[in-house]
Amino acid sequence: MGLDSAAGLECAKESVERSRDAGFSWAEAIGSTFAGMLHTIAGDEGEAEKSFVHALQIQERLRDDEGAGLSLGGLAQLAARRGDRAATIELYERSLEAFESIGDRAEEARILSEMAWTHLRHGKASLARAYFFDSARRYTDVASVRGVGVSLIGLAATAAAEEEHGLAVQLAAAAEVYAQQEGIINVYSDDTPGREFVEAARARLSAEELARETRAGRSLTIKRALEVARGRPATPA
Repeated sequence: MGLDSAAGLECAKESVERSRDAGFSWAEAIGSTFAGMLHTIAGDEGEAEKSFVHALQIQERLRDDEGAGLSLGGLAQLAARRGDRAATIELYERSLEAFESIGDRAEEARILSEMAWTHLRHGKASLARAYFFDSARRYTDVASVRGVGVSLIGLAATAAAEEEHGLAVQLAAAAEVYAQQEGIINVYSDDTPGREFVEAARARLSAEELARETRAGRSLTIKRALEVARGRPATPA
């Protein structure tokens, strides 16, 4: 995934076929889920949807909440590509519920982040901020510094969307530090969300302002960065 999608699809297809022949439905569904992810990366949305739906039908029958969460998340991404915000959020909510039922905090964090990006791209900045903070809390639950850093990227983009350019640059600088650290984070695509928001904010600042806000952001602890994102002064360490 992300390196050789064609080879990945061949492996997924073989996985589905072998599992079906062996009557191993759980593995057949997982293979189909990953086929859906790879079709999505390849831009073949029709085949992606077929794969996710096939997987989900099996997963719901087997009560495989982990697998169902993945397939529902994949269907949500397809709905997002179509610009159908209502369907996207409904599918993400079902995915989140599935992951919550088994306590998979890392996947909960990923889904909350993707919901936040959906809201942000539809002009719902306040909703996006709330979901990015929820995502950061889930990453904190699994001690993922990297994950919180990724949530900070979202909070930076939200600030940029609300034309708080200095805050956006500051949070983006903090995010760049922490997103390179250790921690669990599940990524199923090569997309780098938020870049266009942050670049737009940077373009609105003078060279001096940009340097000042970047320095300030790089000096923030995670706790302070989240406080700043909430609009509260950072508390002393």
